[in-house]
Amino acid sequence: MAAPETHDMTAYGIPVTVRPLCAADHDRLAAAFRRMSDRSRHLRFLGPKPRLSRAELTYLADVDQRSHAAFAAIDPDDGTIVGVARYAAEPALPGTADVAMFVVDAWQGQGIATLLGRRLVQHADAQGVARLVGSTFAENRPARAVLRRLGFATTSIGGGVVELERSAPRAG
Repeated sequence: MAAPETHDMTAYGIPVTVRPLCAADHDRLAAAFRRMSDRSRHLRFLGPKPRLSRAELTYLADVDQRSHAAFAAIDPDDGTIVGVARYAAEPALPGTADVAMFVVDAWQGQGIATLLGRRLVQHADAQGVARLVGSTFAENRPARAVLRRLGFATTSIGGGVVELERSAPRAG
């Protein structure tokens, strides 16, 4: 069962709706990608990413909310996606999932990534994901700060990329 929609506020008091991403969001996700600057895309995908293929869009939008989960922040005024946080299971590492987030440029700096990240981490914990890992460029201080606020710690740095990890709290 998918997590319900919530109504939240950005750090500046602007309302957003946070809800699970679904296959019906394919076109909204494509539109959000087009609203990202080249730099934001580069930071999100760890390299140049001028476009998403149909297969990539399908992969990104069609999630099962268990092994591949994603939450979107929605502008309630026009229904557009303004940010997404997701995890995807690492098949070779049971209990481990890779985390990624983006916020469209016009909405950055308002706490949306942290809002989405908290929702994603809670969902991962509820789904029994033992370990979340994320990678970002060393220069991407805002992303590192968000991940640290979510309980991630740096595990390695190399080639200009920082690897961070969060282990789920142990029961008991």
